[in-house]
Amino acid sequence: MRVRIQPDRSHESGAALVSALAMLATAGLLVLALVAVSRVSTVGVATYTDLMRSGYIAEGAGNRVRYLIEADRQLYGTSRAEDIKYEDYDTDRYLADSIEHEIDYYGTPVKFVITSALSGVAMTNVNALDVFSYDRDTESAVTDLLGEFADQLSDYIDTDDESRTDGFEVADYEGIDMNALPRNASPQFREELLWLPAAKTLLPLDKDGRLTLIRQFGIPSGNPSIYTVNYTMLRTMAQLEEEQAKEVLRALELWRKERTPLGDQLDELVLPQLQRSFSWDEPEYYTVTVRQAAPEGRPTSRLVYSFRSDGVTGPSDKIATYYEYLKF
Repeated sequence: MRVRIQPDRSHESGAALVSALAMLATAGLLVLALVAVSRVSTVGVATYTDLMRSGYIAEGAGNRVRYLIEADRQLYGTSRAEDIKYEDYDTDRYLADSIEHEIDYYGTPVKFVITSALSGVAMTNVNALDVFSYDRDTESAVTDLLGEFADQLSDYIDTDDESRTDGFEVADYEGIDMNALPRNASPQFREELLWLPAAKTLLPLDKDGRLTLIRQFGIPSGNPSIYTVNYTMLRTMAQLEEEQAKEVLRALELWRKERTPLGDQLDELVLPQLQRSFSWDEPEYYTVTVRQAAPEGRPTSRLVYSFRSDGVTGPSDKIATYYEYLKF
């Protein structure tokens, strides 16, 4: 009689169990990875949605702010912000005073600042920035940069290929991988000035990365608004000493927080210099910066735009002109 002996396969069942556990562990890791990616994607989509929504809110609120400015001018005239007692009014005043305002736009709090569009230096010619050569601390360095800038701007504007001493023409721009320059015509936008190599040092950007040291093209010339000045402008245009310039900046900060008039804060020797160098009057041209167009703590788009006052009925040709309209 034959006896069939069954092979011992216990070791195979053990190997199968290990393989099954490994597959379960791998599947678990894949599920965790999928959940993590899904959550990251959800957060990314939500952030993008918030930014899109706040962008539309900023535009809508911006239109309302423009009307509020026009209504303020019609109701109260164009008195200087320095002479106004804000506490005498039942409603907020919408002046070019650099003070932060907040309105409710269909349930969303919107924060914005109104300033004069007559800010920064008006680039009327290649020598417009010579005013900055007064800075006692860096006079020689600034003077050299101004000379370079003037040469480069002249070459940017003219139609010939003759390079000035410190200028840049086609071959020079190609050498720094900036092809298709210069324009060989007047700049159409102030940001074009940043293409000039000397501008990188001479023209610093503000905290938003914008070239507000230079006035928007198309805005008339005239003294910059006192509420838009910075340290450089105080040192050069008003020819203030270092400590005097810092004193003015502290006074402006208190003005923005508590609306304390500058005349009540500053030395009588400093005020005449400021009054000669800067404008204290309510302007005809405005810049509005919408800084928050979303609930506190949520992602937000920001909007800045500049325009001329045309009255509450709007411009006669029904076309609203903006000298700048930028979401960032």
